[in-house]
Amino acid sequence: MEDYIDNKLLPKMTKILCGELNAHKEVLKGIEWHIHEANTDRDFSNLSKKLCENIFKKHNIHKGLTIEINTPDLNLIFRLEGRTVERKIELKSTMSSNGILPGSMIMSLDPNIWTIICRRDIPNDDIEVRYGRYYLGMNVSSHEKFQDRSPRPTLNFFQFQVQTEQPIMEKKTTSSSFWKTYANSAITRILEPQNHSWQDDLVKEIIRIVLEDPDKFRDI
Repeated sequence: MEDYIDNKLLPKMTKILCGELNAHKEVLKGIEWHIHEANTDRDFSNLSKKLCENIFKKHNIHKGLTIEINTPDLNLIFRLEGRTVERKIELKSTMSSNGILPGSMIMSLDPNIWTIICRRDIPNDDIEVRYGRYYLGMNVSSHEKFQDRSPRPTLNFFQFQVQTEQPIMEKKTTSSSFWKTYANSAITRILEPQNHSWQDDLVKEIIRIVLEDPDKFRDI
């Protein structure tokens, strides 16, 4: 059941949902966004839930498999013969002209989670929805600073897939990609300085300590 959900049904549902939301642009223009202080986009979640339920009914081919969808975002509960599988489709939205929006902390996110992102181009009265695995949109600059707790890379709407593209199935792990990216960025800030930060001074001291006794660090 999990193989069917993860490698066939869920990617297909996310791609189709992206297309359905793009087909409902006029509805999206009329809903309420960012309710009060909470950035939950309740109406966006509810519309996505309704469309997702219909997509499941139409495209699921696994006999006996049922789905329950809870919001905000799309928290999916699949059930089959007493077995339960929980998955999630992340919902994001932005009004930024460059498509950049705040992301989640690396330590608390699944970089492979399927994501739907809606960009509202208010000046041009337009809306576009894209989709894909979360990591596709993660945007770490060459001079990125690391945060006090956990790195929180921004998301770039334009790095996600358009509805006509087949789902990119490749997965990534946090340890194999993002830490190295941040380390390279820290070194670039030292070698090609732009805006100074206390973090640059810290990295310089670490480099000096390593250079003074490199043998101490050979086994890390």
